[in-house]
Amino acid sequence: MDKIIWQKTSVGAEEPSHEFTAIAPNGIDVGRIYRIDGGPLKGRWRWIFLLGHSQFRQGIMSGDQASKQRAANQVWKTYERYLETPGFDGGGQSRIPLKKQSNQIRAI
Repeated sequence: MDKIIWQKTSVGAEEPSHEFTAIAPNGIDVGRIYRIDGGPLKGRWRWIFLLGHSQFRQGIMSGDQASKQRAANQVWKTYERYLETPGFDGGGQSRIPLKKQSNQIRAI
């Protein structure tokens, strides 16, 4: 399975960023995580998965976790599920069926 790369999102030079973007090997952003800095969820980590459509997007695409690692794991698990889901169901498997090789030689 292809690995995703986490890149820190820079917000400004003065304050350290607590936001990261997950990037697939092909360079596409697949998700992000960030620390919640206020409200009743302060200190928890929000995760968001960015890809997929239709049926696939009806599943859980975001949430919050107690730690940065757990939030990153949720993005990874959703990415794995995305890659295993057929394109016609909104996932990342190829939507173009592979052509089967014919055993017969055609006359030209």
